[in-house]
Amino acid sequence: MSTGVKNILFGLSAFIIFMLISLVLKLVSNRIPENADYFGLFTNSDILIGLMVAILVTFTHIRRKNLK
Repeated sequence: MSTGVKNILFGLSAFIIFMLISLVLKLVSNRIPENADYFGLFTNSDILIGLMVAILVTFTHIRRKNLK
């Protein structure tokens, strides 16, 4: 498997893990938003924050891998 595909899969998994943690925290605290756009659980800002976190984590993972 090429490194590009591995990096995309790493970023996708980072996004999914962030969204799962966000979902668990919302369910535990009973703070599910009224105006949720996606599946009645996530807002647009949740998705954007998740994408930014996934990009940042993937970028630092690639940089750390190249330093070794």
